[in-house]
Amino acid sequence: MVYNSAAELCDGIEVMYPSFYVQMTIEIVDKRFGPVKAEAEIAIKPDESKGFLEVLVEDLESEHIFADENGSIYGSFGIDQSIQIYDEVLDIIPFDELIGKENWKEAVDSFIVEEKLKGQLEKVLNNYQFSDMSGKYKFRKICTITELQFLK
Repeated sequence: MVYNSAAELCDGIEVMYPSFYVQMTIEIVDKRFGPVKAEAEIAIKPDESKGFLEVLVEDLESEHIFADENGSIYGSFGIDQSIQIYDEVLDIIPFDELIGKENWKEAVDSFIVEEKLKGQLEKVLNNYQFSDMSGKYKFRKICTITELQFLK
């Protein structure tokens, strides 16, 4: 099926690509933590006014992370939270790459393969701001996804 207009594409895309879930293991560069498990809901949503599809994380939540910093010179720089990311755009697919093309589905599929998703999710995680236990300060941690699985 070839989509010939943006309206046609927008009407059909969410049926063809319903949101899906991935489960991941995240390594945070900090010797106080072991691997952290998380789950994310990924969706492909059309934005007709901007002329592209968004590949976005609708919801990413990790298990609870706790690392106390008692006795440290940093005082309150422990972590006592879970990672929570909502409505974060991972990538965009311009309508021009899809409308009137026979292979539009291959173009969309290339944005949701494991390696591409892993890289995009790592960018989002590396921009995530943890807060210290007092809630006063924000800071980042380097994160790597060591395992990513699509859930059925």
